[in-house]
Order: sequence, then structure tokens, then C-alpha cells
Amino acid sequence: MRDRWLAGVLLILAGCAAPPANQGSARSADMAASSASPADFVAGQSARTEALGEFASRGSLEVRWKDDEGSHFEQTQVELAWRDSGQRMAFRADKVGERLAWAGADAERWWIFELKRDPSRLTTGRRGSAPRDSILPFVGPESVLELMSARPWPARARAGEVENGARWIEWDLASPVGGWRRTRVLVERPGSLPQRVELLDATGHLIARSTLTRPLSVSVRGLPPGAWPEIAGTMRIEAGDAGATWDIFWDQPGTDPARLKDRLFDLAALTEALRPKEVLDQDVVHP
Repeated sequence: MRDRWLAGVLLILAGCAAPPANQGSARSADMAASSASPADFVAGQSARTEALGEFASRGSLEVRWKDDEGSHFEQTQVELAWRDSGQRMAFRADKVGERLAWAGADAERWWIFELKRDPSRLTTGRRGSAPRDSILPFVGPESVLELMSARPWPARARAGEVENGARWIEWDLASPVGGWRRTRVLVERPGSLPQRVELLDATGHLIARSTLTRPLSVSVRGLPPGAWPEIAGTMRIEAGDAGATWDIFWDQPGTDPARLKDRLFDLAALTEALRPKEVLDQDVVHP
């Protein structure tokens, strides 16, 4: 059961991609939510995420869930890195020096190494497909950057209601992923770090939510500290009716080249190093 909930996070992170950030800037970072237009929020998000083309951070993951045997808690160390605005991504999980799993993607494929499975397995799939048998219905391209609010919003975004001085901004996905059809974000003003991100199905039912707190500046090479973008140092992911929470605590995010080496995003190099016993390609139909 523990591995099942850890796999949930790996499935979120497998194959996550985002288009390059749109150019633009907010007309006023201090513009009130009640007076700002959807275009102001879109421009502010583009300006905030423009410097997040590269990212690397270590952190810890705490998983809590309930089942027929009671309440459970597990903790592991994690590391997330991406390049090219998320077109290439790597995520790994370790516990007490032992490698538990690795997930990642390049521009064409995603992959998941289940290293504690017996026998160990590598599963791959084409970008645009979701891992099968997922316990989370929203997995697939773009989900992690959406939940982190680390990618730009589309120009078609529209304004929703105001809640406690913050504005809901929402949009429909151009290419739905599983049950995920729409995103909405609660943000205080254009260009600020959102408070919550919600992924919805076609009926508006909540299938996933991330709550973003403890803003952290991302140290970006070539930018002065005052221009560093912010991400949430703490994010809580809740997945619909799964009855579990995933709390991720990032530590010292930045763009250190030593944490963004090419081999982290190279499936052939990873396969040679991790040596899975089984390899499953979801795109191959077996008789």
C-alpha cells in the first residue's frame, strides 16, 4: 500500500511538460484582484514563470492515507528537476539512502522506474498519454507544472468570482488529460504566487487540488535576487476521493548546473544505470 501512494506522485510527475513561457508582463503587480482583467492575470503569470525555464530542488514528501487498517504515514526524500520549461523532467524518491523510484520525461516520452517492485520495472509511454492503472485520474502531460503554478496560463483564461480578496481564474484544457478538463486558480493579484490550483472534470467536479504556501525564491543564474521568481516552498496535493494527501516541502530551489546534468533526462543512460528487470512500453499492443 505504501508503494501505491508513492507511485501516485510518480505518476503525476511522469511525462509532465509545458510549452515555453509566453512573453509578457503585468501592467501592475499591485493591481487589486477585483479590478484586474483576465489579461492582466495572464500577463502577470507569464512574467512570473518566464524565468522558470530551468529548475532543481531537493525536498521531502509526506504521504498520509486511511484504509480499512487505519491511518498511515510515510516520508521519503525527493528531488525534482526540469529543463526547457518542463519539456525535460526528472523526479526521484529515496529513503535512508535507498533509491525507491525514478520518473521523468523528454519531449517525446515519459517513463517510470519502479525499483522496489519485484521484479523491478520500467514503464514508458508517448507524450500525450497517461500511465495506465493510475490511482489519480488527472495524471499526464503538464499536471505537475500546473499544480505548482510554474507555467503560463492560456490567453483564453477567464475571470471567476472573488474570494477573500483573491480572484479565481479558470480555463478549459485545449487537450484534455484523462478526466481532467478544466483548471482554476485562486490568485490575489496579477503576478503573485497563487494560493490554490484545482483540476476539474467536465462536470466541474474536483479531481485534484494543490494548496501553495511558504513562498520561496528560486535562485536563477544571471538574475539579481530581486528578480528571482517564487514557487511554493510547501505544496499539499489532494486527489479527489482518494482519501490521501501528499505534502511536498521544497528546499533551496535554484538552477545549479550540477543538478541539471544531461544524464538526468536521458532514458537510455538511466536504463543502463538502474537496470530494470522488465520493460513495458504502453504504446505496444500485445496479443
